[in-house]
Amino acid sequence: MQRRQFFRLMAANGAGAALVSGVVPMLAGAADRPGASEPAPVPTAPLQVTGKRSCDVVIVGAGLAGLTAARALVEAHVDVLVVEAQDRVGGRTLTVHRDGTFIDHGGQWVSDGQDRLMALASELGVALFDTWHDGLTVDWNNGTRLTYTGLFPPYWTDQDRAAATDGVQQLEHMANTLDLSAPWEAAEAAQWDDQTFDDWLAENISSDRARNLIRRGVVGVFGSGPGKLSLLAALFVLNSAQDLIRHFHPSGIDQRFVGGAQQLSIKMAERLGERVILGAWVSQINHGPRGVEVVAGDLSVRAKRAIVTLPPTLAGRIRYVPALPAARDHLTESTPMGWVIKVHCVYPTRFWRDQNLSGAVTSDEGAVRATADNSPPSGSPAILVGFIEGAAARDLAPAPLAQRRAAVLADFTRYFGAQAANPLAYYEHSWGDDQWSRGAYGGYWTEGLWTAYGPVLRAPIDTLHWAGTETSPEWNGKMEGAVHSGERVAQEVLAALG
Repeated sequence: MQRRQFFRLMAANGAGAALVSGVVPMLAGAADRPGASEPAPVPTAPLQVTGKRSCDVVIVGAGLAGLTAARALVEAHVDVLVVEAQDRVGGRTLTVHRDGTFIDHGGQWVSDGQDRLMALASELGVALFDTWHDGLTVDWNNGTRLTYTGLFPPYWTDQDRAAATDGVQQLEHMANTLDLSAPWEAAEAAQWDDQTFDDWLAENISSDRARNLIRRGVVGVFGSGPGKLSLLAALFVLNSAQDLIRHFHPSGIDQRFVGGAQQLSIKMAERLGERVILGAWVSQINHGPRGVEVVAGDLSVRAKRAIVTLPPTLAGRIRYVPALPAARDHLTESTPMGWVIKVHCVYPTRFWRDQNLSGAVTSDEGAVRATADNSPPSGSPAILVGFIEGAAARDLAPAPLAQRRAAVLADFTRYFGAQAANPLAYYEHSWGDDQWSRGAYGGYWTEGLWTAYGPVLRAPIDTLHWAGTETSPEWNGKMEGAVHSGERVAQEVLAALG
């Protein structure tokens, strides 16, 4: 089994260089001392975000979805403006340059079958490289460290393996009955949505180990928040995000972008030029059959149509005049985000290779329970990435940085030995504390949500349209899903414009 195929069970996914959007140069935020967390990027020139503007289509959000939609519309000769609250583009992709290389704080991995993302990278001239994956996986279980390769740790019994395999087959059979564009229309949708995925696992999988493995494989992208995924939503995720399927049916080595994932958005924004407006926090959208007005501080943009690409929970914080239908409001109020703190430790060499280790970890305790070798293509400097997720992230986020760093290094030392205790540098980004994301990796669907409100997820409301990875039937929660949603909404808007 390839390292990333297993690592995907333990953590999930979308980031460039010194930041440029339109004609305004930006610098990625700097935290140059070891142990520093990453502040938000700061502008090097004042942003012109006042006055009244007009266009055919205004897009809220300059992540992969919004910029993909903007490019498609511009190619169709539609006048477009993209309004972004942050002082950078990229959304939940974020790359900084440190220690002579790039560090992806956000989404980063490209999987086999993510054709739209790969095509976009090729068009923009962004190269890919295979992730570092050779070697053994470290497993920490019940206070014992061991190493292994393959699908299962060696202490798994034949009964554990059989329970996992049988459980996956049952879930795949149910999931294959869903129409990914409308899973709430399945014959058993009401029954499945009225049950949590955890409850189904408890009733149907006899092995604790198999239950935990399957759960991580399905909810790894979404389940780091406090709410529980419904069975219906889990079946959708299984087919759409494909993490569990790819674990049990390996199809290739995951790749990364040379120079980081955020540069996809940076390069798209460069081509869009002055059509991208940064530092414009949208607080209100006035809408109706005759058009829209997007208000961001002293900036007002009037257009025929608007596309909102924010995660549902953030889209729901905008004031809409008139108010949106209750179903849409309830959807955004009820779609929580997960919480992940992504940490990188930089070392002089990939010392774990001396032990024939891949850099991947599976663990049943600690602040960091999943890691990977995140070194650049050259292998130097050496970088380990770790993920603080869910309850651990919520517990450690309020703590002093030194306390989080100590917890991470204690875990890394247990997994990789004494050399892991003294990195050259430590960097982190807490997505739950990120005011423009409020979590990662995406919004997810709790018990009863989809059968009640699923049909309004993508449905336009007069002149308002919706995009973002959460709206994508394909590769939901991934960068690929964001690109799919941008392409889909652009065609939807073109049809509406006639």
